[in-house]
Amino acid sequence: MEFITAIFQKVPGVVLLIFFLIGIFSVAIFLERFSNVKKSKVLPKNWNQIKIYLLNGNFEAVLNLLRKEKRNFLARTLANILELYAKGEIDKAELRQMVEGETSFIYYELSKKISFLSVSVTISTFTGLLGTVMGLIEVFGAFSFSTPEGLKELSRGIATCLYSTLTGLILAIIIYFLYWLIKSRVDGVYAKVVKELEEMLELIR
Repeated sequence: MEFITAIFQKVPGVVLLIFFLIGIFSVAIFLERFSNVKKSKVLPKNWNQIKIYLLNGNFEAVLNLLRKEKRNFLARTLANILELYAKGEIDKAELRQMVEGETSFIYYELSKKISFLSVSVTISTFTGLLGTVMGLIEVFGAFSFSTPEGLKELSRGIATCLYSTLTGLILAIIIYFLYWLIKSRVDGVYAKVVKELEEMLELIR
């Protein structure tokens, strides 16, 4: 508790504001991504039923299910690709190529916004250094080195300035941990979605 009180008392106000904004946005992005990065959010609804229809060669039923999900990007994309295949406009190899081509966009959709967390790690560190430099400038301008008391005050002032660096490093570590959690979640969900699409392609005759 004393440490938190010291931060509010000794870290420059502008630096504290930047730390606060970075922290708020980072937590908001983490919670939003943690909530939405799920296999069930990426794959169309009734996915198992869709695979059963594909196994039976019932493309009309598959297209009907996919077209109902107008807000799902993958559902719309698969509907368009499978319709071309059902009409004979593309063959199995072209179908596979088109589906695999969409996986990069799926990864982009899953990982969007998390780059802010990566950037925030660097911004937090440099903001902490900025606060330290601002404090040092103030300390060197305010104290005289000609007396022992002045040197003691200078020591205490420098220690105070280092709170900015320490706070920035702590915030950077926390944000990096959040980034690592989300990045691992994105990679895991992406791998599962790609596997599901591969199984779907194997069902198509």
